[in-house]
Order: sequence, then structure tokens, then C-alpha cells
Amino acid sequence: MNFGKYKFGEWMRDLTSLANPIILILVPLCFLRLTPAFYVLLIGLAVNEIVGSLIKLLFHKPRPDGQKYGGALEKIDAGSFPSLHAARITVVYATLAWLSPNVFFTVLFIVVILTVGYSRTFLKRHFWADVLGGYALGGIIFAVMTFYF
Repeated sequence: MNFGKYKFGEWMRDLTSLANPIILILVPLCFLRLTPAFYVLLIGLAVNEIVGSLIKLLFHKPRPDGQKYGGALEKIDAGSFPSLHAARITVVYATLAWLSPNVFFTVLFIVVILTVGYSRTFLKRHFWADVLGGYALGGIIFAVMTFYF
């Protein structure tokens, strides 16, 4: 086994977990506290999950690894398009980047968005089109949310 490639794969799994819904609630809570912007972001995340799941259910596209499924919920999980990780990370970190007065954090949040997208293809959970579709979905939700900030 190539240790370097194994370690890089481990890092990619760690980075992709930044799009875990629990982390995507805790990180904004640290930056935004219990402000109206935080609550708008929570609504945006909920809309993202509903719309993304409906797309996956109605227009099923298999994942690169061909994940099997039985029922409707498993079908959503086995769907590749759009990448909900990419959509979630875009909604949250684009919002944080947009609201951040600190250039360092703005750049960091954008790098996180791009890195999580790359990790999804590296781990063979999505094709690039799926990640770009997730970025588009998240970007649309982010754009709509900005009217409420």
C-alpha cells in the first residue's frame, strides 16, 4: 500500500465531513451566533435538503461506485446528482464568506467549498457534473437567502 496515497485519501474523507449537516450548523453558530442571519441560514439548509433530495429522487443518476438501493430514501442516498455535500457547503460557507468582515476567513471559506467539491470526486462518490450541479443548487439558494440578510 502506498502510504502517501492512503494518507491523502484519509484527509479527503476528513475534509468531506465538513459538509456533515451537524458541522454545518455548529460552524455558523460559532460565527453568527443566534442572529437572524443564522436562522435564515438554517432555513436555507432545509430548503437545500428538500430540493436536492427531490431532484435525486425524481431524476435518479447512479453514483460512480454504483451504490445499490431499495426504497425511496435509499434511492436518494444512492443518487449522484446533485451533490448535496457540494450544495450544503456552498450554502453555508458562501454565506459565511459573504458576511465575514475578515478577508482571511472569506478566502478560507471559499477554499473549503472548493476542497469539499474535489473530495467528493476523489472519493468516487460523485462525478464533476454532480459537484457542479451541487454548487449551482447551493449558489441559487445562497443568492435567494442574501435578500433576507
